[in-house]
Amino acid sequence: MSLKKYRLEILLFLSVWLVYGLTINSRNLESFNLQQMGVEAIVERGTFHVEGSRSPKLQPLGDVFDYKGHKYAAKQPGQFMAGALVYFFLHLFGLDYIKNYLLTSALVTFFTASLVAALASVALYRLSRAMARRGASRFWPLAVALLYTLATTVFPYAGIAHHDAIASGFVVIAFYFAFRTAQDSEEGRRAFFMSLLAGLFLGLTVTTSMLAFWPALAIFLYFLSLMRWRVLPYFLLGGFAGVAPLLIYDWVNFGNPLLLPNVAGNYSDTFFHLAWDNFTGKLGFYLKWTIAYAPLFLVGLAGLSLLPRRFRREKMAAAGAVIFLCAYIFNIDTVGTCQYGPRYLLPAMAFGCLGLVGFSYLESRGVRRVWIVLIALTGLLSFIVNAVGAVQGAMYCNLEQHAFWPHMAQLRRGEWGTFPLFAWLFIPTVMFVYSFLKAVVKGEARPRELSTTARQSK
Repeated sequence: MSLKKYRLEILLFLSVWLVYGLTINSRNLESFNLQQMGVEAIVERGTFHVEGSRSPKLQPLGDVFDYKGHKYAAKQPGQFMAGALVYFFLHLFGLDYIKNYLLTSALVTFFTASLVAALASVALYRLSRAMARRGASRFWPLAVALLYTLATTVFPYAGIAHHDAIASGFVVIAFYFAFRTAQDSEEGRRAFFMSLLAGLFLGLTVTTSMLAFWPALAIFLYFLSLMRWRVLPYFLLGGFAGVAPLLIYDWVNFGNPLLLPNVAGNYSDTFFHLAWDNFTGKLGFYLKWTIAYAPLFLVGLAGLSLLPRRFRREKMAAAGAVIFLCAYIFNIDTVGTCQYGPRYLLPAMAFGCLGLVGFSYLESRGVRRVWIVLIALTGLLSFIVNAVGAVQGAMYCNLEQHAFWPHMAQLRRGEWGTFPLFAWLFIPTVMFVYSFLKAVVKGEARPRELSTTARQSK
């Protein structure tokens, strides 16, 4: 397999990943220390409960509960298990949370949430490219991938080893492999492999975040709608492998493989219930702050309707992912407390942004250009808003006021925090971003029907 064929995807991945790495900051690393507690507990003490750390930075405060004499995080364990894989090797090389807290936690973040979000950007790019109008420029799939990763609330959370951020990437990757299974007309080895990976990443999604369970359910139903019964056992096998760590965690700690941490801790504000006032209040909250932080999500939802009939299953899956998630978060009491933007919509962001490729099907070139300008301007404003959140931190608790202006005031006062990986990643980031932009400008984003080979054959 020639890597040259995938040069643009590789450059996209590395550019996004390194940009995320640059913005990992001390504010997030210190505010979201719970994300590191479970990592240290697994590697250093061989336990899942989070008390007992020798590091003063890793003492449990919020979002933990007591259960049979121990303190547990009220989170799915996937984020801790993924981080433990990274920290195990960092610890072998002498890094730990006592002597090198910021550097260690930054590297754990970089090789978990940042890595998965960057991979999700490539998965979304390839999905969008396959679903774009035949012969359309790669502008559309590139716009979908870049706007998703840099102009939505994914950007601020890609610098935190956060359960919802990691699971949001997993579910996009699962959708990509399910789509590949659908596009493969032959049930050969590749179809079996793709279905196995689709199931695996769906299982990992549930292991990592119950919030992302709802979009994962939509992708599960999408796979079943393909009626590819010969590969279904591989899909189910992958799913079981992905969810097995969660079942083991629940069994070992709570005595029941189906007793989830938020249920064991009786976090009733996350329990589904129907109440009209609550529903309308949540609807207004999420609509207001989506417009304020990630308006392209709503534009993309409208664009889904422009996709042709041959992608009806994919449209229903994307819309279902959004609807299922909204049906849940509009009918619980909490909105996620401290956050930068509507965090509970993170798992749906990719499915909304995917709809942007629908605008490539507009018949009028003039109308398409108008939409390109509108999307570009909206994307630029959204990038600025979310970039500020990425460099300044996502722990913002005054949900009545937009976080952008207080963050900008802090930046003007010189309250920047520190960026542990900046000195290591700055030069590689410049190199790969330059190479990516050069590849786009030199023609790798041209319409496919105007490729060099096609022109020479005329």
